Amino acid sequence: MTATRADIVAMLRDGHSNSRIARELRCDKGRVRRIRTELDLPAYVPTEQTRTLEEKWATHTRPVDGGHLEWTGERATASGTPTFRYKEQSHSPAAVAFRIRTGREAVGYVIADCGMQHCVAPDHVDDEAGRQVKRMEKRRERGLDSRPAVCPHGHDQGAHGRLEPDGTAYCEACKRDRQAVPPDEKEARRRGRAATRQRIEVLLRQGVAHTEIARRLGVNRKTVRKLHDALGLPARRRVRRPSHTSPEDAFRAHTRLSTGGHVLWTGYADGALPIVCHGTVKTPAPRIAFRLHHGRDPEGRLTRTCDMPGCVAGAHYADRLIRDAHKRADKAFAVIFGLSA
Repeated sequence: MTATRADIVAMLRDGHSNSRIARELRCDKGRVRRIRTELDLPAYVPTEQTRTLEEKWATHTRPVDGGHLEWTGERATASGTPTFRYKEQSHSPAAVAFRIRTGREAVGYVIADCGMQHCVAPDHVDDEAGRQVKRMEKRRERGLDSRPAVCPHGHDQGAHGRLEPDGTAYCEACKRDRQAVPPDEKEARRRGRAATRQRIEVLLRQGVAHTEIARRLGVNRKTVRKLHDALGLPARRRVRRPSHTSPEDAFRAHTRLSTGGHVLWTGYADGALPIVCHGTVKTPAPRIAFRLHHGRDPEGRLTRTCDMPGCVAGAHYADRLIRDAHKRADKAFAVIFGLSA
């Protein structure tokens, strides 16, 4: 659209400001100013009746360092959030600033992400949609995964998921629930957390393991670890305790009796060889099975005497002594058979 001189003159004589004429006719504001001077028309003096929403907004802003705009007008009593009235309606200065920059209405709350609280500079504010896009970019820059589908309390994060300025995910529904908690209950919870923290600290200084502290107090092990680090306590030496009292108990815990006297192995295996793990010691399961059945350790190599793959029955293994005894018996039978012939 190209504004004619007649259009500009008409609006000037109607008492409109240079800014409004330039905005509505989409022409250069300097051209409007020159025509006003040529016609010797008085400078525009805004009044409450003729001032636009944006012009009234501008009268209550003040530039500060960093390109910020401070709101000097009315504020909500409880929260201190900037607000003002225009033609009997309340407006958000941040939302007006957003509309000045984008030319559209905001989606959701409009706030500044520049670090200055309640800044109303148009370039520093964004609505919910734009804010989440920027924060998701920061989240990706930090190498974080996409947001979870639901929060720990079961809220759908597609509807309630939000991001902090640094990209950290949080649940808006959970935040509202926390804000709805009565002050006396909040204080009780705070005291409870402080008491739990003290109990955790006492147990940490006594050298109790993180897992045991978490079990005793019903807290997350991550909470214990964070407090351990915050207190600057030395790193704990992790001692791996056997889950069974002996290798024999570990063997029994990982076997299953089958038909025909066979015993099947259900535990760890190194390839085809079943292994009993007890603490840091690893022992072939057939050796323990042999010892449990014969009451002694095997001598030499063990061989399985049955055809069941994976069987670890002690009675189904032979060591060197048993094999030698079988050979002697076979030789004796051969001699006897030969004499009988």
